[in-house]
Amino acid sequence: MAFTFPPIYVLKAKFDKDPDELHRLETALGNTKYDPLETKIFIGKETTKGRVRYELRTLGLYTVDVTPDIPATQRVRGTSRKPNATSSSKTPHRGTVKVFKLAWFEDSVKAKTLLPNHPYLVYEGRVIPKPKPLPAADSTKLADSTSILARARADTPPPANQRSGSGRYHKKTNSQTAPILYHENTSDHEHEANLPSLPDFLKSTYSCQRPTPMHGPNNEFVRLLKIIKKARIIDGFEKTRHTYHSAIASIAAYPFTITSPKEISRLPSCGDKFSSLWFEWSETGHIKEVDDILEDPRMNILNIFYDIYDVAATTAVKFYNKGWKDLDDVVEHGWNSLSRSQQIGVKLYDDFQLRIPRAEVERIGQIVLGHANEFREGFQMVICGGYRRGKPDSGDVDVMLSHPNEDATEDLIRDLLDRLEENEYITHQLQVSSKTSDRGQSPLQWKGGMPKSSTGFDSLDKGLVVWQDPKWPTKEEDLKENPKAKNPNPHRRVDILITPWKTAGCAVVGWTGGTTFEMDIRRYCRHEKNFKFDSSGVRRLDDGAWVDLENGGHDMLEKERMVFSGLGLEWREPTLRCTD
Repeated sequence: MAFTFPPIYVLKAKFDKDPDELHRLETALGNTKYDPLETKIFIGKETTKGRVRYELRTLGLYTVDVTPDIPATQRVRGTSRKPNATSSSKTPHRGTVKVFKLAWFEDSVKAKTLLPNHPYLVYEGRVIPKPKPLPAADSTKLADSTSILARARADTPPPANQRSGSGRYHKKTNSQTAPILYHENTSDHEHEANLPSLPDFLKSTYSCQRPTPMHGPNNEFVRLLKIIKKARIIDGFEKTRHTYHSAIASIAAYPFTITSPKEISRLPSCGDKFSSLWFEWSETGHIKEVDDILEDPRMNILNIFYDIYDVAATTAVKFYNKGWKDLDDVVEHGWNSLSRSQQIGVKLYDDFQLRIPRAEVERIGQIVLGHANEFREGFQMVICGGYRRGKPDSGDVDVMLSHPNEDATEDLIRDLLDRLEENEYITHQLQVSSKTSDRGQSPLQWKGGMPKSSTGFDSLDKGLVVWQDPKWPTKEEDLKENPKAKNPNPHRRVDILITPWKTAGCAVVGWTGGTTFEMDIRRYCRHEKNFKFDSSGVRRLDDGAWVDLENGGHDMLEKERMVFSGLGLEWREPTLRCTD
């Protein structure tokens, strides 16, 4: 007898490596819900209560743990009679949600019947109202009962003061939780003798000298370290020392499955701290410090603020210290204090959280290239960032343009952005810079030619914009029915960058690698070559003179290879620069 699954929502965590797997699963379920409020049954790959509760909170479901502890003797055996999970899944307890392991679906399909809850139930939570935000001392309640955030999204943010500088903040998340201590014994010394030899590239402290693939044998441990790293970034611990950045880059580059703490301690930038974290994870299956971060209401709120476009970590902490707990609070109590780009970030928050498939990234790049060639034929284009490193989807799109005739690139950026805006691809210009054109596209001198206030990784001509595809299948019919019909396509974050031909290779290198790769190539140049490197070129530190590493390159990718060679670095494919 055929059976069907009850309405189910699939939690998206850990499907990022293979989005097609998520699509296949949702298709196979046949009764998938895309609104988490329409069902009380969830499945996913997460197996820890803390992470599951965090995912539910991101979907707007606040819960308290009521997961039953059922002894093994009370679990239903076999599948010959109608199982418990069937009835309870179709009519879950009023006010509760249940989250099952993905294996519940897979095993039910094999058994051709819905299997019992246990041992598949990960979490059962009683739904509670959203916690009320702390009152702001200077807040004024708006009389309108309409959603505050909805009103903000309906308005085009007016120009406002730039965000304030950094300030002191009170309580920090405890990212110093002591891991389980590792104590050596005789068997450890015997095991150490059988460890694989450390590759030569891992004897360097510079991640730009190592091949670092996107997926390595220690991915799950690295994933947990990244959670700690983000919390440390938000709380300011990674601002100067970059402890977790460097350790994660080393572990991600290690080509063998780690089997002992000793393997961690011998890696660059790793030591007892990371050995103990690995030992705790290998012994218990989790890291308490990670659990604490995922359970911390403060950090969950800070993550929301930190994910607003143009909101730095210090600003996110300021928002929290004002008593704000969500985007509604930001709009109600602080709207006029936000910069224009931050207001746009709040207005388009949901769209900016959506990932951009590779095919769409490529379409955007080709559209930008096509518009550039309308001004003068012969432009070359490289899509940089995570796309070039091989990610299945991207958070934004980095489009790098150049032309062998440098007259074509000078003063192009504003005209190009205006043309794209006229053709309805750009909805907002967030930041526009023409620093390279303003100095006649000459290489930036390190001494004398650079103002002391200059900051950042480069001074390329650039436009950081909001992009929305103006075309959709039913556009003509929709506009005929309603001339004010809204474009249903999501807004995307796109960075359009224009580099002079003489330093195009440096620009491609500087916008392709992971964050730690980019930090380390700058550090390597400073300490090993007496150079200053950024996306605008290479200069000598002693006299500030520009160093031409790209003369004779025929295209942007050949010039990129010439930069590696000129710096004395072994060539690494973009897919091997995944340090983060």
